[in-house]
Amino acid sequence: MKTERTSQQIIDDVICYMEPALREATAMLSQPVRHMAEYHFGWIDADGRPSTPVGFRRRPALVALLCAGSTKKAWDGVRNAAVAGTLMSAAGTVHDDISDHEMLRKGRPTLWTVFGVPSAIQVGVALHCLAFELLATETPRTAVELSRRAAYAIRECCSGQIHDVDSEGSSRMVLEDSLDLLESTIAFPTVGVAMVGALMRGASEDEVAAAERFGYHAGMAMAFFDDWEGVWGTSRESLEEPWADLRRRKGRAFVAFALRSRGPARDQLAAFYDDTTEPSVEQLEHVAALIEECGGRTWLEDRIREHTSLARRALPDAVPDPAAQAELAAFVGAMADELP
Repeated sequence: MKTERTSQQIIDDVICYMEPALREATAMLSQPVRHMAEYHFGWIDADGRPSTPVGFRRRPALVALLCAGSTKKAWDGVRNAAVAGTLMSAAGTVHDDISDHEMLRKGRPTLWTVFGVPSAIQVGVALHCLAFELLATETPRTAVELSRRAAYAIRECCSGQIHDVDSEGSSRMVLEDSLDLLESTIAFPTVGVAMVGALMRGASEDEVAAAERFGYHAGMAMAFFDDWEGVWGTSRESLEEPWADLRRRKGRAFVAFALRSRGPARDQLAAFYDDTTEPSVEQLEHVAALIEECGGRTWLEDRIREHTSLARRALPDAVPDPAAQAELAAFVGAMADELP
C-alpha cells in the first residue's frame, strides 16, 4: 500500500477490503433480521433492491486493521475481529437512532423509521450477538480476551447512551459529565479496536499500551469532530438531520463549556436549553452563533487539535509499520485539517 494518501482514499481501501467479509457475516443472520441489517448497511433499499452505500466510514475496522499493519497478511489476521467491531458499532447506531429519534442517517430514513422500533431493537441485539459469535471463532485465549474487552465497551456505551438521553433539555449540564459521555460512547470503544489490532499482530505489552493511548485520543478527536461537524461542518449536511443535537438540546461538552461563560449571550443560550418548544431553523442558527460567542466553538476546535496531536504522538510506539503509521496519521490528521 502507498503512503501519503488522503484520508478518503484510506477509508475507501478499508471499505473495499472489509465489505465482502462484512456481507458474509451478515448473511449468517436469519430473515427478516438479515434484510433489515442489509438495509442499515446501505446494501439494499427497504424493498430489497440493491443500492449503493453512502457516507459509511467504517472507523472501527480502519483503526483495527491499521494498528495491525499495512499489508494484506496483517489485515487478514485481524479481519474477523474488525468485522465484529463493525457489527458492534452498527448495533449501537441502530439503538442510538431509536433513543435519539433520528429520522435520517447516511442520507436516507433510519432503520426504526422504516421497519418500526420493536424490529430495530431486535436487529441491534442480533448484530451484537453475531459479533460475539465471530469472536468465538478465534483461538480460545484470544476469544476470551477480545470478548471480555468487547463486553466492557458495550456496557459502558449503554450507560453513556442513558446519560446522553438524560442530558437533553437542561442548561444545568456539567462539563465533566459530558466528557465522560464521549469517553464511554466513542473513546473507549476506539481503545478496544486499536488494542485488537495490536494484539492480533502479536504486539509487545508496551506496544499494546501505546495502541490504547492512540485509540483513546483518536476516539476523543473523532467524538469532538463529530460534534463540530454536526454544527459547523458541511461535508455531511445531506446525510444527517441538520443540527440534530442542538434541536434536541443535548448536553454536549462544547455547550457545557459555553454555559460556563457570563453575559447576555450565555443567558440566551441557557434559556434555549431550558425551553421545550420545537426550535426553528433560524433559532438553531442563532444558537450556534451564541455558542460561538460564548467560546464553545473555539474550545471544541482546540480539543480536536489537542487529541489529534496526542494520537499522532502515540503512533511511533503503537504501530511499528511505517506505512500503517503514515495512514493512521493521515486519518486522524484529516479532522484537524478540516477546521478553519
